[in-house]
Amino acid sequence: MISYSQIINVPLDVVWKNFLYKIKHPENFVPGVSNVLVKEQNADYVIREMDIVSPSGLTDRIIEKITFSPNWVNFSIVHHPIYSGFVYNLAEKISDNETKVTFSINWQNKVTGEFFSNDDVVKNAVLKTIEFILTSHKL
Repeated sequence: MISYSQIINVPLDVVWKNFLYKIKHPENFVPGVSNVLVKEQNADYVIREMDIVSPSGLTDRIIEKITFSPNWVNFSIVHHPIYSGFVYNLAEKISDNETKVTFSINWQNKVTGEFFSNDDVVKNAVLKTIEFILTSHKL
């Protein structure tokens, strides 16, 4: 599993509201996402389908089951042409006006068994999320 964390000068509740917004609007937070469709939603989970440009430059259609509770969101892969696994987003209160944002990727290649290890992907997702939070009207 690879992870990246950064502290943001925003209260925890604001980060959490943006994490919830991200479930239906990942294109604002994750580089290379388009064509998002929420297929199912209830109090326990969301099933989401979307296109994402892979590190190799190809566009893959993926389906995720998203579970969440205050301050964390888990994006489990239901269908992906290459990987199985999950992405985990966590927000931790540092102070009244600071929050630590951590994303972890635990993807495994279904054919080779090799784990995904591109640190820049997880770092860029955190940085894009922070940029959106700081520049959006979701504050």
